[in-house]
Amino acid sequence: MAVLRYTLLRALVFVIIAALLWLVGLRGLVLVALGLVLSGLVSFFVLRSSRDQVSIAWDRRLRTVRERTAAEDAWDDEQRAHVDADADADAEGRPPRDTP
Repeated sequence: MAVLRYTLLRALVFVIIAALLWLVGLRGLVLVALGLVLSGLVSFFVLRSSRDQVSIAWDRRLRTVRERTAAEDAWDDEQRAHVDADADADAEGRPPRDTP
């Protein structure tokens, strides 16, 4: 939700600055290019708190993904260890151990 809010605020800042530049008399590619540059500068200062919220949201999301990946890797390693142990037991003529 923070990303959507920040994106909409950035778009709003661009539209406002582009409208002001249009009133000044700029048109075409110059209007768009200067509007992007100026809206980026204004957004950098004005939308700092929103940008920080987006950063926190992304950090939480990445932390969750890393935790899930670590859990999946641990489970996969455990399963591979069981398969390897069963293969070793089979090669030595022992019965494989029971798996849940």
